[in-house]
Amino acid sequence: MNNFVVLVSFIFLFSSCKETKTIFIAGSLADCVGEAPQKCILYKENPTEDWLFFYDTIEGFKYEEGYIYEIEVAITKIENPPADGSSLQYTLVKILSKEKDLSITPNFPDTVIHIEYESLSRASFLQIKINKDLIERTTDRNLKKFSSKECSKEDWKSILSLLKNIDFKKIDILKSPTEKRLFDGAPHAQLKITISSQTYTSSGFDHGNPPQEIEPLITAILGLAESIENNN
Repeated sequence: MNNFVVLVSFIFLFSSCKETKTIFIAGSLADCVGEAPQKCILYKENPTEDWLFFYDTIEGFKYEEGYIYEIEVAITKIENPPADGSSLQYTLVKILSKEKDLSITPNFPDTVIHIEYESLSRASFLQIKINKDLIERTTDRNLKKFSSKECSKEDWKSILSLLKNIDFKKIDILKSPTEKRLFDGAPHAQLKITISSQTYTSSGFDHGNPPQEIEPLITAILGLAESIENNN
């Protein structure tokens, strides 16, 4: 009986030193000062609150800048913490959500110069260029004969909304869902997005079957190119 009482007391003592909370993590780091200037995670416990500096670490949590997180953490009180250390230990329980932070997306209307899509095989060639003023399309490998039309505000707005869902820095490592182009089973396709002076080039993929991360944008680009052909 005495052992049971001791066990219950131990469990109660342990649970009283530990709690679980849900917190939100911002999509970008911020300059802060601890023992020295550093970059800190920003967090808050309520979506309506202001962001606060988080000086500790969260065990098991791998932060990726550019994404807003909602996570559940276990918080344990540390007995006799070091003089310069935290009295709390944070451990990741689970990630409840992870969403791309659109607030740190570049100001597209001012910075996007153009988008280029190209597919080619032994028997076919297609190049499409789009900017906020013009949509161009050609099947001429010598790039001398183009069909074009004005890019409407609605079309450009649609393109920009799709661009905001793309991580440009990672399009060069996107995996193609099929590999038919490797044995001439499909044209080889590639996407280029130029923002200011920086051009982001995707990995190669089969025309008609792009990686899912850029599929909505590719579908929109091909649709706009088809509309040129229909107007001729």
